[in-house]
Amino acid sequence: MAQTFSQVLVIFSFYVLIMLTMISKSTSYPNYYCPNDTTFANNSQFATNLNTLFHFLSSNSTNNPAGYDQAVVPSDDNAKDDAIYGHFLCRGDQNASSCQKCVTMSTMTDLPNLCPNRKIATLWYNECMVRYSNSSFFGSMDDSVYLVYYVTANIIGNETRFMELVKNMMNNKIGVNAALGGSQKKFATYYVNISAFQTIYGLGQCTPDLSPADCNTCITDGIARLMVSPGGGIWQPSCNIRYDLYPFFDLSTLPSPPLQPPSLPPTPAANFTHPSGNGSYTGKIAILVTVSTILLIVLAIGFYLLFRRRKSWIKFGAASVFHRRDDSDESTSLVSLQFDFRTIKVATNNFSDDNKLGRGGFGTVYKGRLANGQEVAVKRLAKDSGQGDEEFKTEVLLVAKLQHKNLVRLLGFCIERKERLLIYELLPNTSLDHFLFDVRKRSYLDWRSRYNIIVSIARGILYLHEESRLRIIHRDLKASNILLDAEMNPKIADFGTARLFEVDQTQGDTIRIVGTYAYMPPEYALHGLFSVKSDVYSFGVLVLEIITGRKNRGSPNEQYAEDLINFVWRNWREGTPLKVVDPTLSIRSKTDIIRCIHMGLLCVQENAEDRPTMSFIVLMLSSHSLTLPAPSCPAFVTSIAIRVDTKSHHHTKERTIGRSSVNKDSITDPYPR
Repeated sequence: MAQTFSQVLVIFSFYVLIMLTMISKSTSYPNYYCPNDTTFANNSQFATNLNTLFHFLSSNSTNNPAGYDQAVVPSDDNAKDDAIYGHFLCRGDQNASSCQKCVTMSTMTDLPNLCPNRKIATLWYNECMVRYSNSSFFGSMDDSVYLVYYVTANIIGNETRFMELVKNMMNNKIGVNAALGGSQKKFATYYVNISAFQTIYGLGQCTPDLSPADCNTCITDGIARLMVSPGGGIWQPSCNIRYDLYPFFDLSTLPSPPLQPPSLPPTPAANFTHPSGNGSYTGKIAILVTVSTILLIVLAIGFYLLFRRRKSWIKFGAASVFHRRDDSDESTSLVSLQFDFRTIKVATNNFSDDNKLGRGGFGTVYKGRLANGQEVAVKRLAKDSGQGDEEFKTEVLLVAKLQHKNLVRLLGFCIERKERLLIYELLPNTSLDHFLFDVRKRSYLDWRSRYNIIVSIARGILYLHEESRLRIIHRDLKASNILLDAEMNPKIADFGTARLFEVDQTQGDTIRIVGTYAYMPPEYALHGLFSVKSDVYSFGVLVLEIITGRKNRGSPNEQYAEDLINFVWRNWREGTPLKVVDPTLSIRSKTDIIRCIHMGLLCVQENAEDRPTMSFIVLMLSSHSLTLPAPSCPAFVTSIAIRVDTKSHHHTKERTIGRSSVNKDSITDPYPR
């Protein structure tokens, strides 16, 4: 009987390995990055050289033990623009045949079709990576572009412990072994047993031209970008990492000791004696059937979870985002975010006026208290918003995935009949405008507090533009959308007008101008063109408001003889920048204040290309030794006629005179949308 039981276990283990191997060999899809800011003509010398490079890489992949090769195709006339640098890297466990097949498909089919006429491109498969450029990248670690892979399924058990095991394995075993190991491939695999029936498998690889230090840095940076997920990884131009709950690579690449199948708890030998012995044969049969049944159930659940997992890919680049899902179903992610309408109704005391925090064109915000005592801000969206259920859910998922200390955290949502609710964390000090533009409360904001607010907002926007899982253009940055916690730390709110940029997209356009005119750059207010520089302009207006304590109304009003930007620019040109500073501020840090005024004027320059990026703005704020360029003319005001669509709460231009816009306040929210 003991022998029979062992045979059953062997059969089950063999079956599990076969099935998991089938999963690991599932169809691979190409993912790529090829910016469109450098292109070449079809009949150019560069096109000829690129074709030569592709043939060289393809032919050299047929018999290359290292799974890596690089090549340079110089220009015939030594013209720097026509030289091409390229290499390929096959995964360390791939044989010569699969390596050659992957590289050939990448160079001869995919790159010409997916990245036509591009001088810079990188393409990733599960089995290989191919990269080329018009400038040399050999020996240089590059993590500026990266592809995030993760499985959109819940982790069974303790998420914190799971991710600790993953990152410990990736950092201390795979990263070190790939960087310092003796393999020419700079390739390493490892595994960690979570329990008797669950194992994490990991893989890491660098391009062999990297130094050990750069390889370790590349892998470490990638590990820091991992998301909480039962499977995932990062693909970068210089390295890649991956982990999962099944062996997706050749197990023979694992370091010794070899992988052992998970063992069952020891069972007393007396339970499996021969029928002629003292034990009960019937009891032994029952035990065997029970154990076998449990194994079958565990196996069935495991395969169900593996096959139902949704895989998601997000590509990041200097000017592009690409997001593709193999499965569009998002129900699992939505379940954990959805609130029952009755719960929110009770929390807000039936949306009583006493709990009302603010009202705007897109809805009303109420204070609420959940059954567990947590205070929340509930945004009850207008019933005529025109947004469909799927669009609403997509927006919820988008905002819920943004995690940064300077962004307001979305806790969940609710959809019932025509009701749509957004549930946010409640911040006790409401919004920045309540302090900044109130004569009495303004004194609470000394220069140290205001400078901290400026820096923190900049870091939050930088996260949206360059560091988050998705590239987000906010499009409605303003003082009322900056909320303050108990320590007066700012958090950016209201992503109702945010836009997600796609692959190779640096600019978008729309005929629906949304947001607040006082914070809009001229190219958006007049022509509907928006980009990351739109948020930079809004940030610049916000900085000038924080320094002066004045609203930017975009035109003269009863309190001031000229609009804010004109006022600041005039004093800057006259050499009297400190005249614009809020009178309630004690001017002790003149250098910092003048530097922030300088930065604000750089952000509101009329030409969007002249405005700095958010990464440069954060650098300006963190480095006082950095010399700032001289600001050019800001977006001056002439005149514009504006029609407000009261039904959709969007603005439409009717007539413009002059070269720029008058920025008028829209119907705004004193609390986040």
